[in-house]
Amino acid sequence: MKTNLTPLGHARVYRDPRTGQLVVDTDSLRRTSFAGADFAGGGRYDDDFEGYEDDDFEGYEDDDFEGYEDDFGFFRRDPDRQRERRQRRLRRKRARLGRRNKRKSERLDRKAERWGLNEPEKKDNEPDVTSGWGATAVSDSERIDQAGAVALKIRLQHDFRAQDVTFTGSAPGALVHSIFFGDRAVWSSSDGIDAGVFAANGFMRGLLKGQSLRAGLDIVVNGSLPGPGVFTATLIGSKPVSGGC
Repeated sequence: MKTNLTPLGHARVYRDPRTGQLVVDTDSLRRTSFAGADFAGGGRYDDDFEGYEDDDFEGYEDDDFEGYEDDFGFFRRDPDRQRERRQRRLRRKRARLGRRNKRKSERLDRKAERWGLNEPEKKDNEPDVTSGWGATAVSDSERIDQAGAVALKIRLQHDFRAQDVTFTGSAPGALVHSIFFGDRAVWSSSDGIDAGVFAANGFMRGLLKGQSLRAGLDIVVNGSLPGPGVFTATLIGSKPVSGGC
C-alpha cells in the first residue's frame, strides 16, 4: 500500500462486473476518527460506548441496501426504498427508546421498593390509616348572659379524624368566626358566618373533611352571639378502634 495517500474516511466499494475495476460510492463517504493521524493516535477508548444497551446496535435489514444498477453498472439508490428505509429506522429508534425508558422505570421502581420510597409519607397530625376506625362525635357548648364573643375548647381523648361540623342547638343569630385544630387554623372568617349555614340542609357540608388531630390536643371553635344564649358545636368524625396515630 502506498504511504503517500491521503486518507479520506470510509465508503462503499463496488466492482465493475465488466472491467473488474473497483468503484467507490462517494455519496456514502464518511470521515471518521480512523482517517488520518487519529487512527495511529489510539482512537477512542473502550468506555466511549459505556451505558449503551444491546439493542442500541441493532443491525440494518437486508433491503436497506437494495437499489438498482444504471446502464453503466453503477449502483444507485431507489428513492422509494430510501424513504421506506428512513421510516423503518425511525420506527426502530422509537421502539428502542421505549424499551430503554421502560427498563429505566423498572429499575427505579425496584430501587424505590428496596428503600421503601413507595410508601406514602405520614404527616405529623395525620392519623394512622392502617388501623381500624369507627364513627364518633365530639362537642362542647357554652352559655353567655349578654351579647359577645364565645370560644369553645374541645380536648380530645382520642385521635380524631373530622368529617363534618354542625352548630345545631345554638341560639338564633349565632355567628361562627374560626375553627382551629391545635395551632392550625382550618377555617376562619373575620365577619363570621351564620351558624345556620352549617345545618344538615346547608351548603357548607363536609367543610372539615380530611382534617385530623391527635389525642390530648384541643379543637377550638370561636363564635359570637347577638344576645344571651347558648353556643354549641358538634364535630362528626371517626376515631381508631384499635391502635392509634
